[in-house]
Amino acid sequence: MNARAPLDVDLEDKLLYGLTPMRLAYIVVALLASFAMWSSPWAPSPVRVTVCLMVAGLGAAAAWGRWRGRALDSWVADISIFLLTTRRVAWNVRRPEWLRTRRYMHRGKR
Repeated sequence: MNARAPLDVDLEDKLLYGLTPMRLAYIVVALLASFAMWSSPWAPSPVRVTVCLMVAGLGAAAAWGRWRGRALDSWVADISIFLLTTRRVAWNVRRPEWLRTRRYMHRGKR
């Protein structure tokens, strides 16, 4: 008995406009954030329009953006992992001068 296995079982599902569930969430969250910014009176209308368009554009870039065949969020994840793993933070073991206590500072006073 011959059986054929589907070849696309490891591909992500496309829900709407060719977007996977995660990419669809990017655009939905960006649109909700831009609508919330537009609805609140925190700045004059031209400033709010500019910020709302920038947030919606960032969401569209995160949802549909690709560079060299890779999605934008995978680039951001890889760059952030690289920056976090190649840098080292070393705490200064010495105390600052103003925090050091003098051993015999109050010797003469009793």
